[in-house]
Amino acid sequence: MDHATQVALIRRIQEHLRTDTTHMEAEESRIPMESYLRADRLEAERELLFQRRPLLVAHTSQLPEPGDYLTHDASGLPLLVCRTASGEPTAFLNVCRHRGTRLVEEECGRRKHAFVCPYHGWTYDTEGSLRAVPHETGFPSRPSESVGLVRVSIAERFGLLWAQGRKDSRFAADTFLAPIASELASHGLETHVVFRPQRLELKLNWKLAIEIFLEAYHVRHAHRTSIYPLFIDNVGLMDRLAPHIRCVFPKRTLRDLAGTPEETWRLRPHANILYFIFPNTLMLVQPDHVNVTTVFPLDLDRTDFRTFTLLPEAPLSEKATRHWDKNVDLFMAAVQEDIQMGESIQRGLRSGANASLRLARFEHGLRYFHEAMDQALGVRG
Repeated sequence: MDHATQVALIRRIQEHLRTDTTHMEAEESRIPMESYLRADRLEAERELLFQRRPLLVAHTSQLPEPGDYLTHDASGLPLLVCRTASGEPTAFLNVCRHRGTRLVEEECGRRKHAFVCPYHGWTYDTEGSLRAVPHETGFPSRPSESVGLVRVSIAERFGLLWAQGRKDSRFAADTFLAPIASELASHGLETHVVFRPQRLELKLNWKLAIEIFLEAYHVRHAHRTSIYPLFIDNVGLMDRLAPHIRCVFPKRTLRDLAGTPEETWRLRPHANILYFIFPNTLMLVQPDHVNVTTVFPLDLDRTDFRTFTLLPEAPLSEKATRHWDKNVDLFMAAVQEDIQMGESIQRGLRSGANASLRLARFEHGLRYFHEAMDQALGVRG
């Protein structure tokens, strides 16, 4: 994030502190309950949001060398992502072109030069080309000359790998990421490494798992003894970088910048910066590391929640490991508190108590999220 943007954001927060206000919309809003309860809505979300748009599937450090690979099924389509001999990332449907067997079962692996189908031994290279067919005389069509794995679109941007499962959809990762590209680039994530990846299954709708991150209203009560002592009560900035959102949650130390030269101001030490990258990625930028979370729907009331921490370098000592473990533990403790609230909401959705969920003027991050979804799904307001 360039210095001018940081100064502008700090000034806005200082004005809210001076006037005892917070960033708000002009009116309240509501989310219809059917957004969380309709099976046909979920199916549309899976296809239009999770299979026809670029999704974050890995960090560069998870595929560091040629032949490194991983599988990714959370979008509803089986993906095989690997790095070719030339060092470029590539992605395919993880499906053999003979009888449709899953080609690779393991979650990840290193320096593999060929993928061999466990059923009949059809063999593919990291470019997806079919290199060997046992007893190929049984196939007069000579598939090894014309059949390869079904390639899907992938791009490596800002140290992150973005893939799109449906090959019949236009892939425009650069256009899609353009509204936040300069800010993502400024954090230098290409040189970071993944630390403590974790995966949870949550008992809530995937949208609730996003919403628990997009407002500061709950921090004082839901996080009273964990992170609330660090933050200012219910003060935050929510800016559309459509279809994405940038949220800034100021810490109490931001008050210390008053009266200091603006050229010395830096936002990261005094606020958490959260980027919501539509439709399902949350990137929490902290002073010296970044937490990355992706969520995927499993069912109307079950969500695949994946998170990892990006460090500037791998910890080289036990002391460094303990330091970073402490940071991750603090983050996950707050996440667990949020999950508890989200799962509580889920249990009440079908009760009939509410026809819609009411959003305060300062809960507009949720409003922006749902408006972006409705637009992508073609839902009329």
